[in-house]
Amino acid sequence: MDKEELIGRKVNIFSNRINRKINKEVAEYGITGIQSMILSFVYHRSQERDVFQKDIEEVFDIRRSSVTSVLQLMEKNGYIERISVSEDARLKKIILTKKGLEIQRKVHESIIKIEKYLKDELSDDEMYILIHLLDRLSKKIAD
Repeated sequence: MDKEELIGRKVNIFSNRINRKINKEVAEYGITGIQSMILSFVYHRSQERDVFQKDIEEVFDIRRSSVTSVLQLMEKNGYIERISVSEDARLKKIILTKKGLEIQRKVHESIIKIEKYLKDELSDDEMYILIHLLDRLSKKIAD
């Protein structure tokens, strides 16, 4: 490996390739990659507790304004609803609509297929090391 190779560049290229692959897979359902990931997150997390915009911002490490834009579009397209909670009317929990659930089920298979495709390239030890290193570097660079 060239000593001049930059970690950030390699991670960015890999991230872009994953995003392009996901976008290509889910485009047939009329949504973007990030919308598909949000649908999946809301579906799974809402099994345990209410989901709010702040949760999406934190889990995906996306700025508030970007999440707001994506959620507004998803709501406009009928994939989610934002409902006020009784404890605090300013807080709005995010729930999937029937249409959102349908799309989530369809894209879930696509995401699983991509994950399997990537994992099949690595041994269990390599997978553990990769995840450990990415987590470690991610924590180091976090604000």
